[in-house]
Amino acid sequence: MSWETPRTWVAGELVTATLLNTHLRNNLNALKAPPSAHVEPVKATYYTTSSTVFVDVDGGLLSLSLYTNGGDVMVHFSGTLAHSAATGRFFLDVELDGERIGGDDGLLVGEGIPVQPMSFTHLVTGLPAGEHDFRLQWKTTAAYAGLFAADGATNANVHPQFWVREVS
Repeated sequence: MSWETPRTWVAGELVTATLLNTHLRNNLNALKAPPSAHVEPVKATYYTTSSTVFVDVDGGLLSLSLYTNGGDVMVHFSGTLAHSAATGRFFLDVELDGERIGGDDGLLVGEGIPVQPMSFTHLVTGLPAGEHDFRLQWKTTAAYAGLFAADGATNANVHPQFWVREVS
């Protein structure tokens, strides 16, 4: 349900159920449940990349579409990552409508072999009303990086979260 511009009431105007529902109930519902999208992929194995340029982690599962009313959107990722090399780095970013929102090296960087919980929350401001596509992307410096998402894997049964939510 989208936000309706509140009515300017006039003295002596007959207030009907339809007017109240449109301007009070519907707007309260819009505030309570803003547009959002969420995914927690469960796979048979974990994700890996050896790409040194940003690519989609999973163009199907870790790609979200959101129809907004216009304004700000909060983007969040949390997951468990590791690299195959002690000095190898991995980078995470989000592509929004075909353009990455982070700098040259994205929104987050991790380094090394130890398994690491990683997360970021990023506020995107001033989006116009309409449908927007968000894709989680990553790259690595060498060898390969991995994102845990395996169901039933011994000592690795953890799942990433990726979500977007309109906040204004």
